[in-house]
Amino acid sequence: MIKYILILIIFLVLLLIGVTIGANNDQSITFNYIFAQTDIQLSSLIAILFTSGLILGWLVSSFFYVKLRLKHMLLTRQLKRKMNRQQVQVQPQLPMNPSQNSKV
Repeated sequence: MIKYILILIIFLVLLLIGVTIGANNDQSITFNYIFAQTDIQLSSLIAILFTSGLILGWLVSSFFYVKLRLKHMLLTRQLKRKMNRQQVQVQPQLPMNPSQNSKV
């Protein structure tokens, strides 16, 4: 729980810094991209690029997280199967007649 609160606080601090910097950058620039160009405020461009980078990073991280979780589930299942096989093979076999035990 503390981990999530810490992440939220860090995110809010970064958001506050971004809003503060964005409020001070109200100059207009020309942004050229592949098919066209646009006149946009520098603060808006920074916010758009930051947001798109955050989303892209989240998607890539999620992909690897899901991949690792699936691998973990597969390995856990394989381990349980091997443990069950070993338990079946290792069980001691008891003699059928109790009299076979007392050969003294």
